[in-house]
Order: sequence, then structure tokens, then C-alpha cells
Amino acid sequence: MKKILCTLLACTIGVSAVAALAGCGCNSDKPSGSSQSQNSEAGYKVVATDPDLKNDTFGFYILNDKEVMLTRYFGSQSQVEIPGTFQNYTVTTIGHSVFDNDGITSITVPDTVTDIKDYAFASNKNLTSVKLPSKLEFLGTNAFFYCSKLETVELPASLKKIDSFAFSASGVKTMTIPESQTLTELPEYMFHQCPNLKEVTIPATITTIPETAFSQCPKDLVIKAPSGSAAETFANEQGIKFEAV
Repeated sequence: MKKILCTLLACTIGVSAVAALAGCGCNSDKPSGSSQSQNSEAGYKVVATDPDLKNDTFGFYILNDKEVMLTRYFGSQSQVEIPGTFQNYTVTTIGHSVFDNDGITSITVPDTVTDIKDYAFASNKNLTSVKLPSKLEFLGTNAFFYCSKLETVELPASLKKIDSFAFSASGVKTMTIPESQTLTELPEYMFHQCPNLKEVTIPATITTIPETAFSQCPKDLVIKAPSGSAAETFANEQGIKFEAV
């Protein structure tokens, strides 16, 4: 009888463990295909940060036979220029939290990059200058969180999606959302708690703006947009000053 009970108990524990691992949404396998296959899915997905390739300044994770993701910064320079290639690979992705709180003041991202992951540049309180790539498609959650001296960023028209809290608690004063056929909505909490935000220009191509996009922003914030646009409707509904452009 004891042997039977022990066997049943062992089986139960084994099944429970498998179920728990399946439910967490974790995936430690090396990704295949392009960097775009790394888009967020349901559940929590772990992305490897340990580099496969590196030099004294950068570490890279191999995505496939042509592309790498920047995952580590070993340097101490305050002005950083990310390379577009490394050892015959093209740099297409900036990984999670690569420059988080690294004390950088300026960053140049090469035009080869299409995807910037969550918290990539967060908490760099002295960051004042950012050059984003002309082919950028995805900007991750909290990408520029708490970059308190960052006053503006030029967003490229190639963007397809900006994730929530992208500029939350940053020092951004002005921002122009690009007119684009691929970017039609702003994310929730995009400018949450931006204490210096004064002016945001929004094109008619933006048709969806969540009510939290400008939560806890200054009362003198001005939204500039075409008359009759979704941005005008949003501004009127939220009690934000509107100027037609």
C-alpha cells in the first residue's frame, strides 16, 4: 500500500510541475527567424541577455544567421554610438534594459535597428540627446522611463507600435507624433507623469488615443492637431487645451 501511495504522489508532483512551467509563459529557447518574431505574446517570455558575441564595449545575442540583438553595454562612455553591424551580423534589436541607469548623456541608434525593447534606456537621468533609427518599427514599454533631462525625441514615420509608458516620468517638453500609415494609435500612459510636458502635435492618422495617454501631466499642456481629428475630440473630452494646425 505504501508503494502505491508513493507512486501516486510522485506522479501528481510531476504533473503539477509540468503544468506550472507551461503556465508561466517562459521560453528559454534561442529565438529563430527575424527580430520581429520577438514581439510580445500572451504570458511572460524570458529573453536571453547573456551575449554570444562581445568586445570591450558591447555584447550581442545571436537571433539568427544574419541578425543580432544588443544585450549588454560594458563601456563607460557617456556618449554612445551603437554599431550597425558586428562580426558579419546586422544589429536589428536593442534588448531589454541594456542601458538602464548607465549614466549616458547621448545615444545614437543605427538605422539597421527596427525594435527597441522594454526599459532599453530607462533611468538615464542625464540623457539629453537621442537619435532613433529611420526604420524603427517597435518602441518598448518604459523605453525612456525617468530620463528626466530628455526634452524631446524625434520619432520616425516607420513606427508601427509604441508600447505603454514609453516616455513616462521623463523630462520631455515637446513631442511630434509622425504622420504615418502604420502608426494609428497611441499607447496607454505614454506620457504618464511627465512634469514638463507642454506641447504634443498629433496627426490625423492617429485615430485612437486612450484616456490615460497623458495622465498626471501639467494642466497647461497643449495638444496641436488638425480640426476634426481624433486628437481634437480627445482633447475636448479630457479638458486639454487644443490648437488646430
